[in-house]
Amino acid sequence: MTSTWNFPGEGGGISGADKDAVILSICAGQYGGIKTLPNGTVAIHQNTQPASVLRQGGPTIALLVGSSLWGVLWWPLRHFNAAGLRGAWLILVVYLLLAIPAGLWSWHRRHELRQHGRTLVGLLLLGGWTNVAFMLALVHGEVIRILLLFYLSPVWAIFAARIFLQEAIGWRGGLAALLAVSGSALVVSNGQGFSFADLDTNDLLAISSGLAFALSNVILRADTALGDVHRATAVWWGCVLIALPFAFFQYLPALPLPEYGYLLAFSWLWIAGATVAVQFGVARMPVSVSAVIMPFEVIVGALSAWWLAGEAPTLLELFGGILILLAALLQITRSQGHPVLLGGVEMEKGEL
Repeated sequence: MTSTWNFPGEGGGISGADKDAVILSICAGQYGGIKTLPNGTVAIHQNTQPASVLRQGGPTIALLVGSSLWGVLWWPLRHFNAAGLRGAWLILVVYLLLAIPAGLWSWHRRHELRQHGRTLVGLLLLGGWTNVAFMLALVHGEVIRILLLFYLSPVWAIFAARIFLQEAIGWRGGLAALLAVSGSALVVSNGQGFSFADLDTNDLLAISSGLAFALSNVILRADTALGDVHRATAVWWGCVLIALPFAFFQYLPALPLPEYGYLLAFSWLWIAGATVAVQFGVARMPVSVSAVIMPFEVIVGALSAWWLAGEAPTLLELFGGILILLAALLQITRSQGHPVLLGGVEMEKGEL
């Protein structure tokens, strides 16, 4: 469905500036076409509903799909782990399948990496640990607990940005920190009184993953010139290098032949697809909107763990989770210019 707008101009045409604007709009898909009518008037056909709906709904759908894939990430991880490809070996193989083609792409454009050495090393270490620790925790830990403890990462970013970027904490940051600490204490202790002895290995992996995520966020905000693919490549190779020593302490995998096809699809479609979907969605909608959608990852993770693994959170854990998500929402919307990607390669990138 289109509408026709008439723009009379000198001699039946449009002025130079207006014509340039119309041509740019046609190229962008805003207008369907332009023609001159018999009376000399120029008619411009403007696309209305279809393109508008696609532009508005596409990013939302992509963000929901990407968040859902990250929320249910525990299920394929545990599937492969049970099939014989143990945690560290699984992470090593999955990210090697991603890192090799991405590394070749970055190598052909290595001239773009000049003056980004420190950023690449930081992403290699911190980004790599983020994904490795998070996935190891998901394989063996309680899903909702791991997701919530990882969701402390926006709060860690408050203190990291203060220390390294000299950003003011403000009342929103202080309130977010208070909510997050209270919520995490409820999640870990279930209301029985918090003690560090309540933290198991998987909890520590999840917390350290969120902390590394926050620190990698600081690196990304300090160097916004590095391209997205180069960033992802550094993180994926970091996953490979960090998972390698963990794999030495596990038996060699014995995976049935059909599982290798599933593994390839999981790596290239699930992991890479979820990353691209979240980046696409966050980059094309206001932070105030994407910040509300992102916690959908935790909801999907909790529901899937309850349905497929029989992990039912207690009321106190649910209340603690709400406090953590409120803290994350406060911090995410604190700076409208920096979208946050949870479960992806980056958290804030100024454009994820």
